[in-house]
Amino acid sequence: MVRFSITTLGCKVNQYDGAALAADLRRAGLTATRADNSPDLVVVNTCCVTASAMRKSRQTIRKQLRKNTDATVLITGCYSDYDTEAITRILTSLGIPERRVHVTGHHSDLADAIQKVVADLRANGPEARRQTESTHSPSSTRRNIKARRNSAVKRKAGGMSQIGGIKVFPNRQRAFVKVQDGCDAFCSYCIVPYTRPVVWSKTIDQIRTECRDLVNSGHKEIVLAGVFLGALGRDTSRRSRWDESRSILPDLLSEIAGIEGLWRVRLSSLEPGDLSDKLLDVYRTNRKAAPHFHLPLQSGSQRVLERMKRQYTADDFRRTIDRVREAIEDAAITTDIIVGFPGETDEDFQQTLDVARHARFSKIHTFPFSAIEGTTAWEFRNEAPAGSVVKSRIAQLGELESQMAMEFRRKFLGRRMEALVESTRPAAGVRQAMTDRYITVRFNPPKHARLTGKVVSLHIDDVWDGGLYCHGQPSVLQ
Repeated sequence: MVRFSITTLGCKVNQYDGAALAADLRRAGLTATRADNSPDLVVVNTCCVTASAMRKSRQTIRKQLRKNTDATVLITGCYSDYDTEAITRILTSLGIPERRVHVTGHHSDLADAIQKVVADLRANGPEARRQTESTHSPSSTRRNIKARRNSAVKRKAGGMSQIGGIKVFPNRQRAFVKVQDGCDAFCSYCIVPYTRPVVWSKTIDQIRTECRDLVNSGHKEIVLAGVFLGALGRDTSRRSRWDESRSILPDLLSEIAGIEGLWRVRLSSLEPGDLSDKLLDVYRTNRKAAPHFHLPLQSGSQRVLERMKRQYTADDFRRTIDRVREAIEDAAITTDIIVGFPGETDEDFQQTLDVARHARFSKIHTFPFSAIEGTTAWEFRNEAPAGSVVKSRIAQLGELESQMAMEFRRKFLGRRMEALVESTRPAAGVRQAMTDRYITVRFNPPKHARLTGKVVSLHIDDVWDGGLYCHGQPSVLQ
């Protein structure tokens, strides 16, 4: 029996990739195990969206392989494209021989790499790999990421095989389904167009089949994810290059919402230009479409947005918020905001606060600007505000977020809400569930009740800093 462990870092798309990679390994006859249980194959699916994510990827590689120096190694994900040199140094320092190392990112054919890894494992066997081996550094590692991106894009015409879909998402009640991948929008702070350069999508039929399989496996909620979800069905993320054909996103959302046994379908992230009238109509007419919109603002300053090379204006964002509020009662709107972008002034930041107040966000994911070599913003990183200024602005934004989140939660006091019970137990005898509006509800379940993965109805009695509270007993709906 050949065993593998896998650790995945990063976004929903990467989490899906990790689940799909694991499914492919199982289909090849391998058995999943924990990294601390001496696997024959150690897989680390990395991330490099920020400097912090890169650091965590390096730390994870070291941690997993210090425990398993005899294992075959597969390093994949965005960081494996961004800095193969750093990965090579780590593997060499740990004494991992080249013939047991596979570093394959989005610029290469991951499905082909998996086949080679499995063939190697079967040919050599665990005991053969544990014999004494000479250690030497892998050959050529670090190449210009822009040149490597261009090479990957050129290969697009020939096509690269994709890893298979999934029928179950282990250890998650809400299943992520990647429907779109790749971006060529080139926001000035973002490295993703260099690590995931090929823009492609699954067909509606493919997505429907995968979602139906997941629902049949017991998942009550599906999260449709993409690197640039608005580019679904297109071969570019640049809106200026889009043809006149309408988006297929409304059709997809409506199609998935029609799956029997599904409780909710959620879209992972959108931009203002993605929220067409037709898409809002789907939300208006189908209660299975979760009334939660994640709309990354990044900055409320038009000057900063232009420097970020975002494809919308601050006014576009405000108008989209108004349209959502008009169409959907008590819609949850969450966002991402970058604080301390190079050149951001006090006035720029004040404009961000103004837009946030207008939007009445129920949650803000706040990120300090992270300078990444290879991006346009790297060239003017020295113009970023001082660390103490950034820290102060993050604190101000955090205080505003707390106020707006509490105001949003209070709207639901005295109501009954449906929610999907998660496996997390924040305290003894307390469970938590996630509503369709992306609010956590804590409650005290009946003794011995098996509620994980069930949809329940909860009477909202109280609010707390992290969500809502139900003092009564839940009613199981499905």
